[in-house]
Amino acid sequence: MSPEKDLKIEGFVTLHLPCRYSYLRMIRQSVLDICARAGLSEVKTAQLEMAVDEACANVIEHSYGGEANATANPNHPGIRINLIQCKDRVIVEIYDRGKGFDFDNQPSIDPETYVLEGRQRGLGMYIIRKFVDDAIYERGTPAGNCLRLTKFF
Repeated sequence: MSPEKDLKIEGFVTLHLPCRYSYLRMIRQSVLDICARAGLSEVKTAQLEMAVDEACANVIEHSYGGEANATANPNHPGIRINLIQCKDRVIVEIYDRGKGFDFDNQPSIDPETYVLEGRQRGLGMYIIRKFVDDAIYERGTPAGNCLRLTKFF
């Protein structure tokens, strides 16, 4: 998945990290840093940070089946993240080589239902879809599965 052809990229950072929950902090900090460089508001930065955190946690848990599988394999592909700063937006691309899923048909749990049912987990898709302006998922690209999250200024 590559950015639009006429998109003016002003900054670009790539992270390639092991498939471990302990690296989520590094990912969140990188999102905060590129959003600060881009001049994104605090609220929009926090929304993008939460969406990226949820997406990466989902990659570890669902696409790769947990970090234990990565720990046992020294050649595990991990997670690659492209942070792209543009004039009018910040784009975060999250790549993995796990099993992927059907993003468009994945249900989002309504927060009221979540509370009424006393759930402890399962708001990830809701957060991803509601906290970014655009979310596109493509399974099986040459670089792996890719979730592209875009937040406009």
